[in-house]
Amino acid sequence: MKKILFVIVFLFGCRRSFEPINYGKDACAHCKMTIMDKRFAAELVDGKGKTFKFDDIICMREFVEATSMSPNTLYFVNDYQREKAAVLDASKAVFLKHEMFKSPMSGNHAAFATAADAQHLKDSLQLPLITWKTLY
Repeated sequence: MKKILFVIVFLFGCRRSFEPINYGKDACAHCKMTIMDKRFAAELVDGKGKTFKFDDIICMREFVEATSMSPNTLYFVNDYQREKAAVLDASKAVFLKHEMFKSPMSGNHAAFATAADAQHLKDSLQLPLITWKTLY
């Protein structure tokens, strides 16, 4: 019985998921700046469950390019349009790039939950939608 309980606790204790960012306290894993702006924050959880937090989507991209991430790494971005941090699965999000976004490290990418959410800015700024695969 104790063995079964241990296995259950172990399996559920090792689930990888988003770890909330402590804005104003957590530092970017790439550039080491304090993460302040919820609109551009990002996070990845590697295959071992280690969490890396970023102040800009581009910091996360550069970090990934400089390290070897496992194929089962989880990537998260915040929804640009939400006042409170709304975490999105980066592989399902859409992105726009424009200097109007003014992200912390000048990556100037904003994430949106759906293409419909980004449509107004996409049309008014005449921008192409960027997918996660295109961004990386």
